[in-house]
Amino acid sequence: MTARDDARSVLASPDAPASERFDAQAELQKAYRPVASDLIPAPDVQRAIHFIERSYQEQALLKAQARRDNILRFPDRVTAPPKRGVQSMVLDDMQIQLQGDYYERSAAMTFDQLRAMVEQTPVLKSVVLTRQRQVQRFCAPSEDGGIGFEIRHVDRKHQLSPDEEQATSLLGKFFQNCGWEFNPRKRKVLKRDNFSTFCAKYVADSLTMDSAPIETEMKRNKDLGIDGFYAIDGSTIRLCTEDGYQGDDEIFALQVVQGRICNAYTHDTLIYEVRNPTTDVRRYGYGQGETELLIKVVTGFLNAMTLNNSYFDMNSLPKGLLQIVGDYGEEDLEGFKRIWNSWVRGINNAWSLPVLAARDGDSKATWTPFNVEQNEMMFARWMTFLTSIICAIYGMSPDEINFESFTAGKSSLSGSDTTEKLAESKDKGLRPLLSHMENTFTDYIVSAFGEKYCFRWVGLDPEDEEKTWEAKKLVMTVDELRAEQGLQPHPDPQIGALPINPALIGPAMQLNHPPPQQPGQDFGGQGSGQDFGDEDTAESAGGQFGQGQGDDGQDPEAQGAPQEREFGGAAGGADFGKALSASAVYGLR
Repeated sequence: MTARDDARSVLASPDAPASERFDAQAELQKAYRPVASDLIPAPDVQRAIHFIERSYQEQALLKAQARRDNILRFPDRVTAPPKRGVQSMVLDDMQIQLQGDYYERSAAMTFDQLRAMVEQTPVLKSVVLTRQRQVQRFCAPSEDGGIGFEIRHVDRKHQLSPDEEQATSLLGKFFQNCGWEFNPRKRKVLKRDNFSTFCAKYVADSLTMDSAPIETEMKRNKDLGIDGFYAIDGSTIRLCTEDGYQGDDEIFALQVVQGRICNAYTHDTLIYEVRNPTTDVRRYGYGQGETELLIKVVTGFLNAMTLNNSYFDMNSLPKGLLQIVGDYGEEDLEGFKRIWNSWVRGINNAWSLPVLAARDGDSKATWTPFNVEQNEMMFARWMTFLTSIICAIYGMSPDEINFESFTAGKSSLSGSDTTEKLAESKDKGLRPLLSHMENTFTDYIVSAFGEKYCFRWVGLDPEDEEKTWEAKKLVMTVDELRAEQGLQPHPDPQIGALPINPALIGPAMQLNHPPPQQPGQDFGGQGSGQDFGDEDTAESAGGQFGQGQGDDGQDPEAQGAPQEREFGGAAGGADFGKALSASAVYGLR
């Protein structure tokens, strides 16, 4: 046995002392340590080292690139998305109700159920119809700043050229007819509505489902813009996932009728904008209609109506118990029951009356009521409360649908004057709705014909005519007001230059027409004592009335300005009265 074998045996023996095992390990390490002849030559080692270093550097670069593109920003993707746009997840494929190439809205009720709920609930239907009628008032081109709509330049201060005025006029006509076909009969053939009907359909779907799609028909040359637009049933539109339809990612929506795919839409052929958007990854792209928030409220409303209806036609509870005391025969009792029930029993045998006969005591009849009458809280106040919630969700005053508010006291919105409550309703409900429609038409329809035009509603905040007239009277002249009303200037230029404000008529006439000189009147300045003589002499003075002989070097206009004391003089008073006698000339209303 060699020394190496002894060292191995000692090192492997668990009974050997630790010092011997340590010495054996050192001996073996010394015996098997490589010598210089066993090492790789230096040049070969250097090449290997360089190769390893380059490999580590390449791995570090690849790792950094992968971390930047995949790990940090897109942990669930192998490569970075090739397209522009949002890079965060907006739709969770694991939670949505995927139906083949499209996904359903994550909600408690379907579109059809929401529509049926509105149809079966009078208060909801009243709210929708009221908003439809309010919006339809704006569906005609505005004239002279009245209620309507207009197509104007995005820069309000921009002065339209003749070509631009013609373009805005044509676009207004385009909206009136929902396209470039202005013949009503031909428009009917194309299934196009007028603008009023279109807005009524749009508002109904938007307030019912928050799904009001607009189909846009492009011209054959898409560069020429849109040829027409149509209101589509919002309950039939389904959105596609990010992969599109059958691999075509340009298709973002489908029309599904009874589970059958009828049409596919791109962003050029369908406008789908919701009023109440959400970032929920389970329903991205779909809106949240007010009806979804009112499911429990409507359920309570319908239950209250059902209870009240059943109280009149299906009530099996009697109003009370009639007890008659006396010795009556069976035939008498049966006859009495028949006659009594025929008198008091309601529709469908409701409120049938039980009769109890007792032979003890004197002959008499006793009535015991059950007190099952409907109280006010079970119906009236409860219905008022539910209606107030519905109107609050829609941003509408209950007075607009002829319903009182929940509060018992008079509010600032009640009374004979409806100005306050209409203004309040516009701010909370009508204005946001019109603003949504305004932005949708501008972004997706008007922009197809040029980015310098926009769609705007007019007359939402009508100016008070009295206040407007009072403001004009303070600053305008007769000719300016006549020009605003499309009239020619006044035949007399001097009258046309007079202000409408009666308080300024006298000073204006003093400035433009100094009072004629009276015989023997002193027109000189204070202390001058100079008498200008007769009227001809005054006319030859060149309008320098009120000047002394020593004021020749001053500005004639400054010298001719009447002083404050002149307005109270006799001559000035005569002219002022003459001006007021022409009130019919200035009173242009």
